[in-house]
Amino acid sequence: MISLFNPIQTNGLSRNEKIKNLLWVAINCTIFCWSPSRLGIFRRYRVWLTRLFGSKIDYTCSLHPSCKIEYPWNVTMGCFSSLGEKSWVYAMAPVTIGEKSCIGKDVYLLTGSHDVNSPHFTLVTRSITIGSAVWLATGCKVLPGICISDGVVASAASLICKDIEPWTIVGGNPAKFIKKRELKNE
Repeated sequence: MISLFNPIQTNGLSRNEKIKNLLWVAINCTIFCWSPSRLGIFRRYRVWLTRLFGSKIDYTCSLHPSCKIEYPWNVTMGCFSSLGEKSWVYAMAPVTIGEKSCIGKDVYLLTGSHDVNSPHFTLVTRSITIGSAVWLATGCKVLPGICISDGVVASAASLICKDIEPWTIVGGNPAKFIKKRELKNE
């Protein structure tokens, strides 16, 4: 069996996309992450940097300087959404985040995996869609191909490996339904 296993050590990106991503990684690891997190003007600056590489991130969004975005041209974020400290958006396929959603500290959005039954360990990518008014708390992991509906709250360290219904609270590994989310009239 082992003799059949011959993993390919590259992804399917074109040469131009690989070069573009290398340039982005250099920017993401330097002038992006060196910008102060507490000064509002630098929020727009970080969004502007991602938009130079094709992201569709609204200027009202907040990107923490330590967040890591790979392949920003596949990222779309609605107004007033945020990416928290040390979050990782691995956007080999499209990642869409709605309005007023909070992606917390150390949250991973993973669009790439591998076909474990392929002798070449073939790369598999699937998009992630996150609705509006969503909160993914500290340490959540979202696997490829997942759709998180509007109003969802995922508790800390949840592993989200299936689609989540609107206005629910989930938690655990794997994430399971806890209760419906009902907003109070204040």
